[in-house]
Amino acid sequence: MSRGRTIAFIDNSNVFHGQIAVGWRIDAKKLHAYLEREGEIWQTFFFASVTDPPRYQQTNFYHFIKNDLRYEVFLYELGRKTVRCNNCHTSRTMLAEKGVDVALDTKMLVLANNRAFDTALLVAADRDYLETVQAVKGNGLRVEIVACDLARDGSGIVKASSIL
Repeated sequence: MSRGRTIAFIDNSNVFHGQIAVGWRIDAKKLHAYLEREGEIWQTFFFASVTDPPRYQQTNFYHFIKNDLRYEVFLYELGRKTVRCNNCHTSRTMLAEKGVDVALDTKMLVLANNRAFDTALLVAADRDYLETVQAVKGNGLRVEIVACDLARDGSGIVKASSIL
């Protein structure tokens, strides 16, 4: 089945933490080639969080995917969240991704409403995208999910044409 006009949406945090969980190091060029196995991707939107100031390696990577892979890159400053222990009543502040999910959701929904694609390729394993996926599919468009297979044996990538 042809994908038609395909736009990819990548949540870098999901990819980054997924690769750590399965003990991999994902090569961006190879991932892109994998995503295009079933047809050309017209455009790729890449969403990520950065430290303030950004680390040198982060900056180089984002320049690479923007300039070499021609992705549209959207960067959001990491926020802070406080985590409290119910047992010992201590708390600590950690850096946390803020705004990426909402930005990706919004971009996908706007493009879906404008019929800018036939297939949305979502590279993420995050339940926060469920409502967006349902809305896009409700408009008669196709959504494919690509994510690290952490739920089963942690051995590979799982691709699902439908999660509903």
